[in-house]
Amino acid sequence: WTCSYSSITMLTTLYSVLVILTLASTSTSSTSHGLCDGFIRTTNTSILSPTIKSQEIKSEGIDCEIANLPTIEIIRCHGYPAKAYEVTTEDGYILTMHRIEHGKSNAGDDFWRPVVFLQHDFLGSSADFVIQHHSKSLGFILADHGYDVWMGNFRGNTYSRKHATLNPSRDKHYWDFTIDEMAHYDLPAMLTAVLEETTEGDLMFVGHGVGTTAFMAMSHYRPDLSQKIRLANLMAPMAYISNTKSPMGLIAREEGILEFFYNWFGDGELLPSNTVIDCLASMFCKNPATVGLCSELVFIFAGFDSEQLNLTLMDSFMHHSPAGSSSKTLLHLLQLINSGEFHGYDWGSKQANQEHHGEEGVPTYHLYDVESPVAV
Repeated sequence: WTCSYSSITMLTTLYSVLVILTLASTSTSSTSHGLCDGFIRTTNTSILSPTIKSQEIKSEGIDCEIANLPTIEIIRCHGYPAKAYEVTTEDGYILTMHRIEHGKSNAGDDFWRPVVFLQHDFLGSSADFVIQHHSKSLGFILADHGYDVWMGNFRGNTYSRKHATLNPSRDKHYWDFTIDEMAHYDLPAMLTAVLEETTEGDLMFVGHGVGTTAFMAMSHYRPDLSQKIRLANLMAPMAYISNTKSPMGLIAREEGILEFFYNWFGDGELLPSNTVIDCLASMFCKNPATVGLCSELVFIFAGFDSEQLNLTLMDSFMHHSPAGSSSKTLLHLLQLINSGEFHGYDWGSKQANQEHHGEEGVPTYHLYDVESPVAV
């Protein structure tokens, strides 16, 4: 394995960040967030359901402009109605969706609201759409403009870290998933559940980053759902991503890098949100003298673009992201960068690929399979 000096520097930096955060993530649970801000951040009450169930959660007596809260409490803190729904996928993963049924001034059963579904990027969560002021957060803006807003969470993140039979803290098989499973199981389960709950015939879709990747790949597995999408709005769409300019993109092309990452991070959880990371965000991302450290972490994954980064949001952002995923999802992205194609995850052998993908092996995804209207 040979690489340039600059690649070694970037690889060393990225490796150090991932090791530190991964080690930190194994030391504490995700139920104590907000501890370093002076109060405990609580997670949602568990609801096990074979299909879909909801709960209504309230946040009272908290200053939401400075509070470090879960998505459901952020929504209520800003004065909007909020519900949490759980849906179980065909392969047993229990996912949480968050809903803003209406805005502050347009409540009432006589008001017809088109449904819009928002799906986050890699290592993100539903919080991504509500962490800013309600005049700037997409989830709140859509609700105020008359939409019934639903926000999904992919398997393995802060809000979807459950399974019908597997324990994510003890069973490594829980983390045997990639973007393929998000496209094959997660999005179809959530979209179908939303349509059933609302009794609407179709919905608007808004995806960001990997949320768009899973949406475009979903047509390979569930072409019937294209008819249920009135319009797919794809923000920073990711299909053919070999031209990515981030450090992740540069090192992905180095010989032996996929084997290197698999040996270190390939069989478990990647960057979950927890108390240690939460406290680091509180200590470093609020202080103007150290907020640059937090922005550098974002640049490692997303690429350097300081003009497009609002440093005043770093504290809020880093309390919610990274929200966790599987290491294999990162490896899947590295494979896509390295190959320049749009395809499923290569599990390393014909037998393994057939076990995960079926007799045809690694699937190739085609954009022409996406038959719903699309806006980029």
